[in-house]
Amino acid sequence: MLNQVKALIERIIPRLSSALVILTLAALTNPHYVGIYNVVTLLYTAIQVTIDSGARFAVMRVLTEPGGMKIMNRYRMFMPVVAFELLVALMLFLLWNGTLENWGEFFQVLPVAFAPGFGALGLLYVGTLQATSQWGLLARLQFRAAIVGLVVGGATLLLTQSLLGPALQLAVTEGVFALLCWRRARKNTIPIPHSAPGKKSILSDMGAMSGYALMAWFQGQAERLFMTFFAGTAVLGTYTAGSAVGRAPGDALAASTANMVRVAVADKETPEEISDTSNRFLSGALMLAVVGVVVAQVAAVVLGPILGEKWNSAMSMVPFIAMVSFPGVLSWAASVLLVRTGAAWKTFVGPVIGIVFGALIAWVASFDLHLAATILVLREFAVVIVAYSFVGKAAPWRSFWLGVALTTVGLATCWIVVL
Repeated sequence: MLNQVKALIERIIPRLSSALVILTLAALTNPHYVGIYNVVTLLYTAIQVTIDSGARFAVMRVLTEPGGMKIMNRYRMFMPVVAFELLVALMLFLLWNGTLENWGEFFQVLPVAFAPGFGALGLLYVGTLQATSQWGLLARLQFRAAIVGLVVGGATLLLTQSLLGPALQLAVTEGVFALLCWRRARKNTIPIPHSAPGKKSILSDMGAMSGYALMAWFQGQAERLFMTFFAGTAVLGTYTAGSAVGRAPGDALAASTANMVRVAVADKETPEEISDTSNRFLSGALMLAVVGVVVAQVAAVVLGPILGEKWNSAMSMVPFIAMVSFPGVLSWAASVLLVRTGAAWKTFVGPVIGIVFGALIAWVASFDLHLAATILVLREFAVVIVAYSFVGKAAPWRSFWLGVALTTVGLATCWIVVL
């Protein structure tokens, strides 16, 4: 459990600092500008997950199997350049279609284009520290990077009251974290555990998981993409602010738990061993998710008066959207288990289901954010059910039912309060 807490801290720090900057932007501007920034970060996450996730899922094999380093070195050479060029091209498209209203806004968000490249350059070193279970060290490095990013981005935001602040915060945090991990990984003396070569090539797994990650991004962000058309950037900005508060703890917990499960099941052979090991981590993560939900609720209560009346609807949806923490933990772990059991290609099915739900969520959000958040939670459970059915005997169904119970109690309480 201690390592899980450390891994959670490592993942939650950048999300909390980003949420703080976004909420400051919200306090200084209005839902429309928050919506614009969210469109830009949507593009960033699409590029980032596509180039990063395949390598991240395969990093254990890269470190422990012959030939892995050659693949990683090529990845680090090309991906930062490719990511930058793609993001700049997409930002120019936003300028052309009017989402970015002028060249000033274009240059304000331009620093975001550097962020995925920094992540790609630092991935090997992050993986080295993860493979040797140095979770506490990773948390400390992430904290230092987040502080630097928060100081630079926050100061810029307060001085300029523009999109440049959150853009710098994102880029600086990623860059400093990559640099710090590089420095520490070079000094690593802890031996990395070795494993037998997988059934499929490293490149095959990287390609499959990159494709899955892009589909998963559509699954997780589909409602925001559709929302731009159904309701406009103002509603998108409101939804983004509520998500920043309600989802930050849960998303960080899901990411950290997936990292822990990935390392823990790497040397497990039988479905029973994989299931028991993942159940152990997931049960603990779900208990931590309860704490995250409570923290999100308290944050919403505190932030309501600070942000003002124009953000009341955003803060009122926080308790609902925070419930996605429970299925989110299960869903992230499911992708790890699918790869471990040799069924990486089956990870595409869940996101397809999620994308279909996305249109419904966006439409409902145009008139009821509470109901939209509830459908979002149900969507994540639908994805988990499909993924775990593919995992088969290795699926941690005990944790699934615990997650269902906790979510049912939470959502019922939310609706009783609202009604």
